[in-house]
Amino acid sequence: MLSRLVYASRATVPFDDDLPAILQWCSDVNPSLHVTGLLCFLDGVYMQYLEGEEAVLESLFASISKDTRHAGVTLLEKRATPQRAFPQWSMKLMEWDDRSRAIFRSFSPGSRLDLYASDPSTAAPLMRALIREVDWRL
Repeated sequence: MLSRLVYASRATVPFDDDLPAILQWCSDVNPSLHVTGLLCFLDGVYMQYLEGEEAVLESLFASISKDTRHAGVTLLEKRATPQRAFPQWSMKLMEWDDRSRAIFRSFSPGSRLDLYASDPSTAAPLMRALIREVDWRL
């Protein structure tokens, strides 16, 4: 069954040191697992939207939860989905700018810009909204 999984975690190592390894692993492994998705990083917090077969995502999430590059891994959403939101992306990194911050705040009015504190009920729609911009930078 096709599913999506969204989680947030706090980085335990500097982003610039960690990011190339994470993205390389995703580009090497995700296609063979038929996993697609989007990775956001802001102020020391990762939020990742993964899509694939339910059993594969559960195994992948278990591995992510044990990865020492993350702390406080928190599952925000896990559910079946009729189709992929990111069918062409083994993993893309989203860059933050003023527009993305405004979109985030539209989903979390009055709160500080903190992916880790995202409302689980809006985590997946937030990530889909972030990439709808015509000239989005990925």
